[in-house]
Amino acid sequence: MIILLTDGQRTTGSDSVQAARLAADRGVRIYTVGIGTTAGESIAFDGWSMHVRLDEETLKTIADVTRGEYFYAGNALDLKKIYQTMNARLVMETKKTEVGAFFSAAAGLLVLLAAALSLAWFHRVA
Repeated sequence: MIILLTDGQRTTGSDSVQAARLAADRGVRIYTVGIGTTAGESIAFDGWSMHVRLDEETLKTIADVTRGEYFYAGNALDLKKIYQTMNARLVMETKKTEVGAFFSAAAGLLVLLAAALSLAWFHRVA
């Protein structure tokens, strides 16, 4: 699962919808969160200025292709609500995996290697 927070405008790289199709083929769901306005506006930060325009159609297509969902975040409160909604939908599963056998096997191999090297070092190989 991927949560994509963007205005949807592609500036470099491969086609966004094609990348979404590749993700869908691998079973990855993409939940898109659109920020910005459809009319576009200029934002300034740290001495930089950038024109942003929300491309909702691309974001909806990405979500549809990957069986995800599209959300629009017009402000910080909307974004917080979206993340709370997503958090409620996600199910975390905890699995305990026994790794003791792996470490025992690795230790056994190291003992055998040490024994073989000892026999070779002291010329006790028949």
